[in-house]
Amino acid sequence: MSRRLRVQHWVACLETRVVPPAGPNNFYDLLKVGYTHTIPPDAEFPWELRRLDLFGRFVGGMGSVDFEIPVVWLDAPNGAKTVETFGPVRVTFRRGESVRDVVFRFHNVPIEGTGRHRISLRAVKPLRRQSLKSEFLMLTRLP
Repeated sequence: MSRRLRVQHWVACLETRVVPPAGPNNFYDLLKVGYTHTIPPDAEFPWELRRLDLFGRFVGGMGSVDFEIPVVWLDAPNGAKTVETFGPVRVTFRRGESVRDVVFRFHNVPIEGTGRHRISLRAVKPLRRQSLKSEFLMLTRLP
């Protein structure tokens, strides 16, 4: 991983679309971006968020970089609890490419309860995995 790698944007949304034509320099429509999302009133936990898209803009990378994406329920009864870790996922920079936009799409994301959730992006290397960026969602139950 390049020491200059930065994550300029890290945005969670419930849907993304590629603006045609799809290619190496895609434009993305980020849809249903927001902090608070609702869960149906009759949902039983554990529940699954059918789809979660994460848009990242990576700047200054070289070669390929592997990441993992932990989802942490911050308001769990006994304190913060990791409910899932996705990955590794890879971002590959082409020769001479200084900026790379990527969407990671996950289906059936486990949700164990209402409240705040943190979705982080961590580089797999070095071994001490530090968070590069975090996004937050608040999940509430509809009345």
